[in-house]
Amino acid sequence: MGRKGPPPREWGGGATAIATAQLDKPHLYDEIKDLVDANQEILIFGHKDADGDTLGCSLAFAEALRTEGKDVWVLVPPPLPPMYAFLPGFEDIQAEPPHGVDPQLVFFFDSGNLERSGSAVRRIASHATIVNIDHHPSNSRFGDINVIDSNASAVGQMVMEMLDHFGYQITPTIATTLYVALLTDTGGFRHENTTPRALEDAARLARLGADPGHIATQVYKMRPETTLKLSGLALATMRVEMEGRLAWAKVTRRMLKEAIAVMAESEGIIDTLNSIAGLELAILFKEVSSELTKISVRSR
Repeated sequence: MGRKGPPPREWGGGATAIATAQLDKPHLYDEIKDLVDANQEILIFGHKDADGDTLGCSLAFAEALRTEGKDVWVLVPPPLPPMYAFLPGFEDIQAEPPHGVDPQLVFFFDSGNLERSGSAVRRIASHATIVNIDHHPSNSRFGDINVIDSNASAVGQMVMEMLDHFGYQITPTIATTLYVALLTDTGGFRHENTTPRALEDAARLARLGADPGHIATQVYKMRPETTLKLSGLALATMRVEMEGRLAWAKVTRRMLKEAIAVMAESEGIIDTLNSIAGLELAILFKEVSSELTKISVRSR
C-alpha cells in the first residue's frame, strides 16, 4: 500500500512458515512482540462474511495496539453483518487500506487463506511481514509467522493469551470484543468446542468488564428483520436424509436479494439445522457467485 506503489507481494513461496506446535507459542509471541515494538504502522485483516470471532479479535488487538501508541487500521471485506455494529470500534473498520501509508507489519485473524480476506490483500507490499493467527487446522500457513492452535475454541482466546504474554492491559472494551469472539465461535457456549478453558476465559472477560447479558442480547436478540427473512427462506429448502442423521439446506443469491440481506446474515442457519433431534451432520450450501458455492458443516 505504498507511497509510490510498492511492488506486490509474491505469494506462494515468499513467506517462511514457522512451526507452530503448542510449545512453540511463547517463542512465537516473543517474536511477534518484537515486531510490534519495531513497527509504528500496522494493518489488521479480518475475513469475508465476517463473524464474531474475526471481528472481535481484530478490534480487540487494534485497541490494544493503539493504547501502545501505534497507528492501526482494521480491514474487513464488506458487507459487514449489522448484528455486530454494537462492538467498540466497529465504525472504524475499513474495506481498503488508506493511501499514503506503507505498513511493514500485517496481521490476519481467523483467515484460513489469503483469498478469504478479500482483494485488499493484493496491496500488501513485498517487504511486509505477515503474522497469521488462526485455530483451524486447515489453515494454509501463508504467513511469515503462523500461530495455529486447533485446541483454541476461538481465535479470541489466542489474542487474549497473546495480550497477556505482551503484558498489555485488557480493558472493558477489549474484554467485550474478545467475549463476543468466544461466545459466537462456540455457538453461545453450546458447541463441542466449549471447553473448560473457554468457560474460564469467558468468566475472566466478564470480570474484566464484558457484560454477558448485554452482549447476548445484542448478538442473539437484536437481529434485523432481513436476517430472519433469509433464515426462513433457507430453512424452507431443508432436507433430512439418512434416516434423520443428515440435514442440509441452501442459501442462494436469489434469497439474499429477496430478503434484502447479505451472506454474513446466514451465520446462524446451520446451527438451527444442527438442533434437530438425532442429527449427526448438518450442511449449509451458500451460493456466493455463479461459479462458487461455499459449504458449511456442523457435526455432533
